[in-house]
Amino acid sequence: MKVVLISCPKTERMQYKLRQFQKMIVAFEHGGVERQFHLIKSKEDLVKILQVEQPDLVFSIDDYTRDDANMPVHIHAILEEMKIPYVGSDPQVLELVLSKAGLKKKWALHDIPTPPFFTIKKLGSIIEGLDNLELAAGYPYILKPNRGGNSRGLDESSIVFDKTALLSKMRELFKTYNEIMVEKYLGICPNIREFTVAMLGNGKHKLVMPARITLKQKKGLRIITTRDKDEHMTQAVPVTDDALRKRLKAFSSRAFEVAGVRDYARCDILFANDLLYAIEINGQPMIPDEWFTQCAMGVPLDTNQYLNAILLAAIARNNKQLRKKLPIPRPMNELLPARVFEQLTIA
Repeated sequence: MKVVLISCPKTERMQYKLRQFQKMIVAFEHGGVERQFHLIKSKEDLVKILQVEQPDLVFSIDDYTRDDANMPVHIHAILEEMKIPYVGSDPQVLELVLSKAGLKKKWALHDIPTPPFFTIKKLGSIIEGLDNLELAAGYPYILKPNRGGNSRGLDESSIVFDKTALLSKMRELFKTYNEIMVEKYLGICPNIREFTVAMLGNGKHKLVMPARITLKQKKGLRIITTRDKDEHMTQAVPVTDDALRKRLKAFSSRAFEVAGVRDYARCDILFANDLLYAIEINGQPMIPDEWFTQCAMGVPLDTNQYLNAILLAAIARNNKQLRKKLPIPRPMNELLPARVFEQLTIA
């Protein structure tokens, strides 16, 4: 079983990606997987590598690379064209979950609660959605780039309590981003709690693993920024309360199903006024990372186990779809708990 790991990192993320790759390589060695990793810069790089490597399965930890015209092209779309099995969701689903507003609209159509929101777009010198600002009456709001994960573009000034602050933050974000989502801020609700729920597998037999997220240092206004994550100022703990865990699993399962993600993903959820609210889904969460690791500990699975479980979920899905019969390495079977292995491979 040969797996090729792919990344197309920005220069400033190169060292992080290399460390991430090394942890994945060690984990897959435990699972009996032949593995190669490659850093790419373009679609041409990717195609050449795949033609040489002839992998059974590809695991890309980035969404995009660049084509001949230097335009972004989805790595999974290239793999679809080449008919090569891969880990994770299809390109259309990843595009959906990358758009916070697009996913929230779909959730709303399926009666999955999510905080009220609207979007503002910058098209050259024209700004669309300003009429929403005039109608805005649900302060406080939080302003987020509509696309992108890992809390990019968020800081304490993202929370606004009046129109003046909203316009100021909007102008600041438009220097970097073309589309902004303005969402009702729930952080002032009494006893608000935040959860993240990791998913492994597919269909009714997927593993759904919730953890509570807390800040190590209390803030005046609750917000988790990229800096908080990078400097390990957050803490994730598996949910042990049976009733709450059951509620989170049922809620997030619906959120995952409506989004259409597969193999692995992670959903962020807020609990306010005794109601659960879906916030966003990371269709290709950074792994291994502390949040996913703590979610998996609730099963329990360690890092080596859950990384191999992700591969197993993709192998089982591809085999079920009869795209290509992929072998399951014996060490992977021995590494994973029997219950988990059976659940992820059930027909």
